Amino acid sequence: MAVESLLVLTEEHNLKTHTDLGRVFTNWARGKLHDLEGGAVGLKEALASYLALGNRSGGPSFHGLLADLEAMRPDLDSALAAIDAGLALAEETGEHYTDPHLHRLRGDFLMMRSPADFVRAEEAFQTAIAVAKGQGARGYVLMASYALARLRQARGRPDAAKATLAPALEGFSPTPEMPEIAEAQGLLRQLA
Repeated sequence: MAVESLLVLTEEHNLKTHTDLGRVFTNWARGKLHDLEGGAVGLKEALASYLALGNRSGGPSFHGLLADLEAMRPDLDSALAAIDAGLALAEETGEHYTDPHLHRLRGDFLMMRSPADFVRAEEAFQTAIAVAKGQGARGYVLMASYALARLRQARGRPDAAKATLAPALEGFSPTPEMPEIAEAQGLLRQLA
């Protein structure tokens, strides 16, 4: 595999940071594609090694990748801990571009862990929307709005769901790269 060859080269030439970055992404893909347990463990080790070298760039995003795998295991407490670590690192470094994504994941994981804990999940989705709007990150606004609308629909609040989702969808057209747009449009039609 080309990635494995590249990792061997980075190790041979003592490019530890690049080795760790390669291991972060390789293990995430491994976990998503065929070896969830091994991928999660490998990603956690690679991330710890990357951070131990003093690297911080991308760290919040990498914690989101780890949280994704942890939630799939499902180890929702570890997934939420990874989210907390990513947000703490963002505070430390000022690297906030993935904050909306991390807050949305928090809401998703809270709902997975305890559907009755919808208040905390709703707060996480609202935080994600507010932060994304502040950043002008319309894609993140849409993703969090879609998650919040699904929650509100499930809680028997279709009008609130529609009010959340309709403005977030304005100007978006479905694309193969972002199937959530078509899904959100489908939900909006259901709510009409």
